[in-house]
Amino acid sequence: MLHRNRFLVLLALAGLLAFLSLSLQFFHLIPVSATKNGGSSKSRKRIMPDPVTEPPTVDPVYEALLYCNIPSVAEHSMEGHAPHHYKLVSVHVFIRHGDRYPLYAIPKTKRPEIDCTLVASRKPYHPKLEAFISHMLKGSGASFESPLNSLPLYPNHPLCETGELTQTGVVQHLLNGQLL
Repeated sequence: MLHRNRFLVLLALAGLLAFLSLSLQFFHLIPVSATKNGGSSKSRKRIMPDPVTEPPTVDPVYEALLYCNIPSVAEHSMEGHAPHHYKLVSVHVFIRHGDRYPLYAIPKTKRPEIDCTLVASRKPYHPKLEAFISHMLKGSGASFESPLNSLPLYPNHPLCETGELTQTGVVQHLLNGQLL
């Protein structure tokens, strides 16, 4: 009987505390900090979303430009700011492939018409681009082992194929070689 009475007293106390808490919140008897305008800090205004409004769409070209690096723009970080007691042990250089034609089409968009011929007079340009083109032309008669024998040494046709290096990508690799 003692345990039952204790349980009922605790249950009644919990109910009383719940009722007291809810009533204090309902009647705004719990102190709240005032805002600059002197009003309540909690807004009671309900904002209903407009169901007719379309969600904002992301421009795929803008998104691609944010993801890829532009060859003429260099990114800098904390170069030269290492503590004096640090010692350089090794350097690892990871070079990702240069700019290429897309591997797949973006839904509901037309595939871009990108010219894959290397032209020294077109931007982006590198001083060694002409020498690169003439050097690659010399190797056109070379034969490679399969499966590379069907692939061209460098891009040189008016319309890029899927995943093919563009002139921008060639310039990126020439800049990498110059920096290394």
